[in-house]
Amino acid sequence: MTPDNPFLKALLAEPDSDTLRLALADWLDEHDDAPRAEFVRVQIELARGGPSPERRRALEIRQSELLRAHDTQWVVPLARVLGLKQGQWGGWVFRRGFVEYFRLPGVLIDDHGAALAALTPVRELLVTNSTIETAWAEPWVRNLTRVYDLPVTPEAAEAMLASPHLKGLTVFAASFTDTEGNRALFNRFRKRFMPKRAR
Repeated sequence: MTPDNPFLKALLAEPDSDTLRLALADWLDEHDDAPRAEFVRVQIELARGGPSPERRRALEIRQSELLRAHDTQWVVPLARVLGLKQGQWGGWVFRRGFVEYFRLPGVLIDDHGAALAALTPVRELLVTNSTIETAWAEPWVRNLTRVYDLPVTPEAAEAMLASPHLKGLTVFAASFTDTEGNRALFNRFRKRFMPKRAR
């Protein structure tokens, strides 16, 4: 599946749509990727809840079997974007059939976030080692709903405050660096992105 796939493009524009995910599963079936198609359907059924305990257990077992057999292959395009070889990376989680959660240094998100977001709906980031400085201006961040452990510098705070794309954040956990002389900036930042903490 390449970034020019129309079904993938539609999903990236509407990542909450299970209808689009299921359409992609049909496309995968038609293009000889039955395991991935099944995995999408299994994860969607699990995410929707409601199956009997027996059905849920069977789905969880099948999900684990499919991941054990195929996840390394399925993340090859993502690892390639990051310049990583097979087995060097484990910081991802599949949700509803696609990788949505990434654990990465901020510098990699700045450098490769747009390329990752052209391949999968990036919804959650756990940021390690360095802050995100430039990605906030890019349209792909509009799909972010959760960001964890983000170290926020004054420059990063300014970039986030200036971004028109961060309306979907529902969970945000940050730590501030260099607050000396930047109290007003960080107060504005807290008020916008961390309202409960700002009270």
